[in-house]
Amino acid sequence: MSIRKPTPLISAEEIHEAIEKNFALKNSDSYSILEEYYLQVDPFFQESGVAYGPAKSIEFGKVDQMMIGHIRNGVWAIIELNEALKKLGFQNSCLNRDALKETVALFVAHELHKLNNKDWKDQFDISEIEALEWAKKFGLLEFAPGINGRDYQSVAVANHQKTGYHSNLSPKYTLYKPWTYLADTLASIETPQTSESMQKQLDSINEELDFYYHTFEESTGILSNLVNSGVASWAETKGLIPLLIFEKGILYIGKYGIECKLSNVHDIEEIYDQFKNKLEEAHPAISDPLELYKSKNVDGSKGLYKYDDVYFFYSGLKNVLRGLITAAVLEKDNKNRKITLDLKDHAIYVDGKEPDMKYPPATVIDVPSKYISSIKADDKDTSIEDISILCKNEERKEGKYTLIPESVEINGKKPECSKIEINGTGLMTSQVGYRLHIKQDFDIDIGWSSEIISYSRAISGIRMLFIDPLIRLKALESKNSVIETCKMFGVNPELAQNLAKHSLNKDDHHVVGGFWNYSYVIAHDILERNIDGVLFKNISTDLEKVRYLEKLVFEYLNGIPAEKLYELESNYSYPYRDKMLVWICENLDFNNSMLYGAFKNRSTKFESYLKGHGVCKLTNDTLYDLKSLNAPSQAMSMLKYTFSNRLPIGPPQTKPKLEVSVPVMIELGLRRIGHSIKSGEDKLYYKLIPDHFYTPILSEIFSQLLGMFDENTQTSVGSISKSVLSSNEPNYHHLAKHLVSDQGQKMLRYTAKGFKSLFSTYDIVFNKSRENDTEYWFMGTYIGMILAATTGCRLVISENPICMTKGEEFKELIKLESPYAPVKKIFGDRIPLSKLYTSIEIASLVINMGYEYKLDDGLMPKYLQKIRNHMFPGSSLLKDIQRQYQGHTGIFVNKARGYSKSGDEIVYDDSIGLIEQAIKLDKFGGNMTAVSSIHELANLGLKVAIPKGYEPYRMEKLFRESVKAILAKKQDKYEKDDYVDAVAGRLLKMMRRAGNDQFYYVSGLYDSQKTQMFAEAFVDLVFYKIADGHPGKLKQKANDLSDGFYAATLYQWDDAFKSTKEEIEKAKLEKKLQEPKL
Repeated sequence: MSIRKPTPLISAEEIHEAIEKNFALKNSDSYSILEEYYLQVDPFFQESGVAYGPAKSIEFGKVDQMMIGHIRNGVWAIIELNEALKKLGFQNSCLNRDALKETVALFVAHELHKLNNKDWKDQFDISEIEALEWAKKFGLLEFAPGINGRDYQSVAVANHQKTGYHSNLSPKYTLYKPWTYLADTLASIETPQTSESMQKQLDSINEELDFYYHTFEESTGILSNLVNSGVASWAETKGLIPLLIFEKGILYIGKYGIECKLSNVHDIEEIYDQFKNKLEEAHPAISDPLELYKSKNVDGSKGLYKYDDVYFFYSGLKNVLRGLITAAVLEKDNKNRKITLDLKDHAIYVDGKEPDMKYPPATVIDVPSKYISSIKADDKDTSIEDISILCKNEERKEGKYTLIPESVEINGKKPECSKIEINGTGLMTSQVGYRLHIKQDFDIDIGWSSEIISYSRAISGIRMLFIDPLIRLKALESKNSVIETCKMFGVNPELAQNLAKHSLNKDDHHVVGGFWNYSYVIAHDILERNIDGVLFKNISTDLEKVRYLEKLVFEYLNGIPAEKLYELESNYSYPYRDKMLVWICENLDFNNSMLYGAFKNRSTKFESYLKGHGVCKLTNDTLYDLKSLNAPSQAMSMLKYTFSNRLPIGPPQTKPKLEVSVPVMIELGLRRIGHSIKSGEDKLYYKLIPDHFYTPILSEIFSQLLGMFDENTQTSVGSISKSVLSSNEPNYHHLAKHLVSDQGQKMLRYTAKGFKSLFSTYDIVFNKSRENDTEYWFMGTYIGMILAATTGCRLVISENPICMTKGEEFKELIKLESPYAPVKKIFGDRIPLSKLYTSIEIASLVINMGYEYKLDDGLMPKYLQKIRNHMFPGSSLLKDIQRQYQGHTGIFVNKARGYSKSGDEIVYDDSIGLIEQAIKLDKFGGNMTAVSSIHELANLGLKVAIPKGYEPYRMEKLFRESVKAILAKKQDKYEKDDYVDAVAGRLLKMMRRAGNDQFYYVSGLYDSQKTQMFAEAFVDLVFYKIADGHPGKLKQKANDLSDGFYAATLYQWDDAFKSTKEEIEKAKLEKKLQEPKL
């Protein structure tokens, strides 16, 4: 399997590739400087230690924004503005190459006052030397050698208009200040907008320029992206240039005084036309049958291929038809199928189901050996031979006869067994029984070859989607779908008439349960047809086969009146265009102008509420027409029928369909093209919102990068967690390589893979196998946090594929929509930037320690329960891990320490050891007072006795004996000294009785003062401070506290052992020196 470059991050390499592909960009100094910035500065900024800190934060009432995001935004704005000036013909206002690099360098350094950890009033007290040191750290000295320390100091203290120092500034900074001012403003706005201050800053660069903007309220994903790009195309015809792309729209720049407002319905129709052009060009699968066929639905219950109606809107009637023809030829059904014969209970199963037939039922089912891949008799392989199954039948449903095997012959002999399994690719239910009907009625044996399946399904789909509707429109010569389908595919007239005659029978056993088995006869006729001396099935290339079928089909269509074909396409396409016009005029604001209500739905929301239907289940939008409801197939929506926890009363057939609005229907269909997920339900969805914007070139690059998340991509969750724990500070860019790995699980799919012209937001499906709901949400939240951290995007995580939460509705970096309670209890439903690293670290600890216990995601709820219910969750998990390593103490010790010893040499692991992980998790998930108390107690305990071995019962011996001493005092109230004496006495007694296998050293036995100190600490820190002086509470918390004592003792054991050993060796030496010499 080929894995592409493992990073979803925009880098110099991606920018270079984009420049090389675009001639206009190739001749641009601005974009080449952007490439240099990403090569010479951005990597150093990432490693500076300040990249992932806040530039803006909710703690100060702002929307969370990483420092690196703020800096990149400003750099992009400077580059795009300089390029726009050239396009508009204002060459004199442009920055030349050196000036542009110097402006970018100054902007990168403008936030130095936020990096020195000083109080607000002192933040701007920055020296030239300090400013120059930061510039060197960021790689700016090589990027822009013409900027000196005073320039960097000036921008750091003066770029904020209301604070800092604004006198005695360097001439160079003063020259570029209009650019850095404007860049800072643009880097901070969250939505496309214009203001007097922005215009004033732009005027200082060129007074002949003006800002323009549009906003679009709804954000569905691919569809809203294409609408935004359609609006941008319309704006470009007015002379505007798209500058910055936000979640809700686009900020433009253009010459002063351009009239660009929505004034009449003609404007909305023009914008719709621009959007439709963008849609048709957006993806090869929309117009290319070789790609379109991959997006078909397989309706196994009816034995056909089909497309949801929305594809007629995307691709048009003829392209959908071409897609089905292409599927007939290219779709290879090589799925292994199995016929199981239970001769003991006389039952036959095809893929687990008992086949039934209309009258007359088959008496013999014969399967030639050439269609069989294997045979098993009583689970033992046997030779592959011709098989005959003799059947009787039983009418279990009216008109349906279940086939019951009486005996089996393999190559004419009856096997001595009770069970036979027959495997092959063409052994389908329809071919098991109805092959016999076709043979009896038409003297045609369709055989068992899997090749016929795709042709049959495509023909049946074409009949259902085209022939039957055209008959209803009275567009065809006859009303018989069999004869018309035969005409379309050039079937011999005699055979066609024979089939048609049979179809007139009242009890037509070739039409049953949605199946239309005439398609097998037509498919067989095509495959066995002689084409210029060659059988169709033997034609050398698939493309020639497709061309032959297209020629037949389109010659047939040419004989149908054009107005009837138009009417058919209009029926399928209704009400897509009508609703899109309503949707655009209800959501689009261009430069503070709207045409809300210019187009209207046929039904009102009030009317829909009264009737109980007609409101989109996913967005709450009003459906266009109550008489024309949209319900996506389950394969398209990947949702259950109502996306609701309210189940209607009544049998299953009364369940309502998943009603959705036209925009949602279009969106779901586009996503299916992009993510190529064939089936499933109950997914999680990530909506990535740029922080705060992208530019046209960068949005295209980012979308292409996300395309690496496809059906082949694996994500290594374990490697991500280890990488997080290998550092004490956020280095998110190092995590990106594990999102696309050569090992791990397939869990991420980009919904818009292969699409172009996408402006605004980006959606990813969390497509991991689901062990349980809690695990799914926990792992989904973890990967979501990693995506937000590595891409710099703000993120919404939701079970609704059409995320309705807008970026302006929350200020935090991540929003969780209705997470499961155990996950919400740990992370909350909003994760601010200030808590992102801590949240990632907690989850990484749970995952890393959990995987050490057992590589099973399904156990995640158990670990999360420890965080909720245990005072020392990490220590408790550490003990569980230790039990897994019983008999392998050495391995556990090395993993616990995080290093191994080779003689005197210590070899450290990449990440911290299990002990340190456990203690970190204790601090995150437990009681800090209890944690510090237990660690203090463990330190004193190791001065009393050094346990021999790493088993919990040895490590916890002192603690558990102390608990027993307290509990032995029963319920009476005693003085503190009484408790201390009881603990000290019990410990001394225990140490006297302990054998050499219990402890290395028992210093407390020979120095009772140490034991007394431990006993006093136990009573103070544990009994009084944690258990409130109640023996009952102590008993209740004893196991939790013992877990903490175990990890704390392990953590300090090495140093304590070494210290105690040196102390004893020293005492022995002193004693030896004091002995009289003989």
